[in-house]
Amino acid sequence: MTSFRRVGVIVGHELRLQRKDPLPLMVLIVFPVITIAFLKPALKPALIAAGYPHANGAEQVVPGQTAMSAFFLVSLITFSFFGEHAWVTWDRLRASAATSFEIVLGKSLPRIAAGILQFVIIIAAGVVIFGLHIRGNTLAFVPLVVAFALCLVLLGVAVTAVCRTAQEANSIGYLGMVLFGAIGGAFVPLSYLPRWARVIAPVTPTYWAMRGLHSVILDGRGFGGTALPTAVLAAMSALFAVVALRRMRFDETKVGFS
Repeated sequence: MTSFRRVGVIVGHELRLQRKDPLPLMVLIVFPVITIAFLKPALKPALIAAGYPHANGAEQVVPGQTAMSAFFLVSLITFSFFGEHAWVTWDRLRASAATSFEIVLGKSLPRIAAGILQFVIIIAAGVVIFGLHIRGNTLAFVPLVVAFALCLVLLGVAVTAVCRTAQEANSIGYLGMVLFGAIGGAFVPLSYLPRWARVIAPVTPTYWAMRGLHSVILDGRGFGGTALPTAVLAAMSALFAVVALRRMRFDETKVGFS
């Protein structure tokens, strides 16, 4: 049986480590807001050409930069595991009373919360600072954002399971941020991408996150517009969880950051 007290201890430890390092905050929140300020004017014509004559560019760049920067959660969760190996604390953590599931859960919950908080802050900044107008029901964001954050964190756990070194995991995390962001429609509207990119875009979590966000922000829809993207992200989360369960070996020697 899962002990919430043991999970809480691990969560508290992870939060203390996060407070000591401002970089994740910069990547998740500060950098996207700065980027939005520069890219917003360039994306207004693209949205108008796509059939949204009243758009000002924020409708693409705010959710796009939010979704792309959220991919940093993959690197954050891999670092939380490989950091234990680098600090030679992994065996001590395994020797504690916490089960393997409790360790994964304790490390994952703060990153899921960080993903949700990041979305709230950047969308709020988009509304207040950049004139983002949300035409649909904002409550429909809730299941979509939770599913997206969960999907990225479980992808990070799966990457941790299949990689032996921190450099491998870190490369996958950053490559996924840029590649999935580009293919998934985070940079420009999907209609502007090459045909081959539009064909493979649905295999990326970013595509489904952007599809759900656009359905609410641009198309004025509610829960009906985010239902399918949320379901697909949940299915991807289940797939990543299966990969993690099958490949994760807690007694495996991994190479942490040097």
